[in-house]
Amino acid sequence: MPSVTPGAATDPGTGPLQGYVAGRSIVGTKTNTSLLETPQAISVVGSDQIRDQDSRTIVEALRYTAGVATNQSPNDTRFESLRIRGFQPVLYLDGMQLPYGASAFGQPKIDPALLDRVEVLKGPSSSLYGQIAPGGMVNMVSKLPTLAPVNSIEYAADNWGRNQAAFDIGGRSDPKGEWLYRIAGVIHGGGTQVDHVDDFRGAIAPSFTYRPNADTTFTVLAGYQRDKTGLAFQFLPARGTLLPNPNGRVPYTRFVGEPGFDHFDRTQYWAGYRFETRANEVWTFRQNLRYTSLETNTYAVAGAGALGGPALQGDLRTLNRGVFQFPENATALTLDNQAEANFMTGPFAHKMLFGVDYRHSTSRLNMGFGSAPSIDLFNPVYGAAITMPAATIRSGQRQDATGVYVQDQIALGGWRLTLSGRHDWVSTDTLNFAANTSSTQSDSAFSGRAGLNYVFDSGVSPYVAYSRSFQPTLGTTATGVAFKPTTGEQVEVGVKYQPIGTNIMLTAALFDVTQQNMLTPNLLPLGGNVQTAEGRSRGVELEAVASLTDGLKVAASYTYTDTETTKTNKPAELGKHFVVTPANMAALWADYTFQTGPVAGFGFGAGVRYIGKSFGDAANTISIPDYALVDAAIHYDMSYLDPRFKGVKLAVNANNLFDKYYVASCTSLEACYLGAGRRVTGSIRYTW
Repeated sequence: MPSVTPGAATDPGTGPLQGYVAGRSIVGTKTNTSLLETPQAISVVGSDQIRDQDSRTIVEALRYTAGVATNQSPNDTRFESLRIRGFQPVLYLDGMQLPYGASAFGQPKIDPALLDRVEVLKGPSSSLYGQIAPGGMVNMVSKLPTLAPVNSIEYAADNWGRNQAAFDIGGRSDPKGEWLYRIAGVIHGGGTQVDHVDDFRGAIAPSFTYRPNADTTFTVLAGYQRDKTGLAFQFLPARGTLLPNPNGRVPYTRFVGEPGFDHFDRTQYWAGYRFETRANEVWTFRQNLRYTSLETNTYAVAGAGALGGPALQGDLRTLNRGVFQFPENATALTLDNQAEANFMTGPFAHKMLFGVDYRHSTSRLNMGFGSAPSIDLFNPVYGAAITMPAATIRSGQRQDATGVYVQDQIALGGWRLTLSGRHDWVSTDTLNFAANTSSTQSDSAFSGRAGLNYVFDSGVSPYVAYSRSFQPTLGTTATGVAFKPTTGEQVEVGVKYQPIGTNIMLTAALFDVTQQNMLTPNLLPLGGNVQTAEGRSRGVELEAVASLTDGLKVAASYTYTDTETTKTNKPAELGKHFVVTPANMAALWADYTFQTGPVAGFGFGAGVRYIGKSFGDAANTISIPDYALVDAAIHYDMSYLDPRFKGVKLAVNANNLFDKYYVASCTSLEACYLGAGRRVTGSIRYTW
């Protein structure tokens, strides 16, 4: 099916962006398709924008993206906390889901230094991906070999005492370009904004491609990441953070654990391959396979609110504390087989996709809780004797999931009709090792999508779509009972506009999503999750990205999200908004580099992020105030000073420039999480 996007025909839809604007992506259809022809809202953030904004996590990379709430715990060094259209997504890497542990702590986290782009596919997408939340998914795209050489090294340091070095090296290994390679890596260590909490990471991702001819590619890709950190966010009481306290306000730097005891480490690695061959003018075959392992170990002393108990004593300064441990591991073996056919039937051009995928995942969790001595919240004295609690909960799960899917992208003139359907079969075994019991749950479901675009010659593409989701949830309630599967459906209408001859993309979407058997956080922070009957999210998303030839790059968004619990067995929660989902969010970032004159090569960036009021509990009794944060950057291309410095770029970034104090979220009045304070980073990067 021919592309209608000028200059985008050779874009593979997976590699690095030139600037901020993506023309194509495979995430919406699993085929190389123009975003204008995809009947679904998709946002793409490339490595240029990630670097310009000094984004160190996926949460930070998506701060300026419409429809994505990044306000739950932005200072967390352990995992990514996100909401898309009010629902919590899972992370995908190169189109395949990463493994998750059974608790809230056993989650994957991949450094952006290993990625070319981060994609957000919004709305139910089970027709291609099977198990997925109705809000959508976040797909991280690995740095893969390219014909053109890619070589860079970078060093950065910040005001929190962190130092980081990164490299990205690749290109062809032989003159003909049959063998390609790429190796990206990063290592960092040092402090965080919280006293006594250091953060170490080492990560590397090698990949190699064999291209015997123009029609066949075989890529082997792998990665290893090791994290050792602490609780950079603390379980703090509302009195002194969200609410006034006669003893004062708790500072960003406050640590209420025990130095030398609190610990979080994660080891994750993955290996697999991507194979594609074009048999003839009609048929192309692909096979993607990956094995991923995730091991985490958490043990820490925290405010008693983390365990559901009262935090502050009567003097409003003595903090009750508890101790917990969560060692766990998870694995996933994923295989996705695809056959793509491009053909004509009369005046209709078809791009058909047939697929069969399989996923085997496991998880195992030990949990233990205990009490710990209290501490003065406003004048902490450390050194209390801590007893490691015994593991009282020992559970595991095994899941086998098979899906068969088909999709037809039909083109007639400017019309684009996308039809896709999938059937899933999922078997889940839940094991209780402490009680020596097990249970098996079998689920199956059909999920579909129908979308219609009309792409005008001017670059305007209105669309309408209907889609469904199906999600057997890997995990159990606090009592060890397996979660029921959730289902969702959405109606979305929107318009995309990419003016011909420009590097600008403007999008607008209206959506209405409903989910049944909704999974929501328990009112107790460490009490796992509970399921209510039904929830609805509807709203509007506006987004603009541009990379202009005069040195100006822009990313802007506005989101209005109206969420509501429409059915529940808890009367206090009926008709209330979802947790951690602001009704209004807006963001604007602009980066400009002077092209001529005495200041040529010098550039600066500035951005503002507005997060509206949200709620910390399902009954909406805890209100989190709105806030606005300012980011800024300055940078200089040293080649303008002296040609011998070609490829050298200096930059200084400031996130939360004015060091605004804000509460990101609360799960109860006993457990609130502070936001991220001012971070100033200086960096030097050399590219050749």
